Amino acid sequence: MTETGSIPYETRGRYHRTELHAIPTGSNQENKAQRVVKELLNLAGYRNVAVKMFGRNNVESIIKAFFVTFQNFETHQQQADRLGRYAVRFDPETYFMPTVLAKPRDDTKPVPFSAEIHESSQRIK
Repeated sequence: MTETGSIPYETRGRYHRTELHAIPTGSNQENKAQRVVKELLNLAGYRNVAVKMFGRNNVESIIKAFFVTFQNFETHQQQADRLGRYAVRFDPETYFMPTVLAKPRDDTKPVPFSAEIHESSQRIK
């Protein structure tokens, strides 16, 4: 949870045929979601979150999909270490200038992008 009570980044989670897409919204907005998800967000203390639901809408599946979606958050440092790349935010208020949120530790190797993997397989010939 961020300082404003929102989520740090967009995420999605799935439980069987119920899928939730959680998106942080602007400040001072209430939670926008289906009624069960909205109550869960309010109980958990989240604000400024929009959640779009796809698939089945029975209450048990919605609650389980909610927990799957919201337990997968990691800090910016954990993301940088896992991917081996800088965690950067492009803020529209600063004309999309990059702001470094976290640097990877020295012992992590970057995860190659799919284009990098494709190029390396082409060179082996």
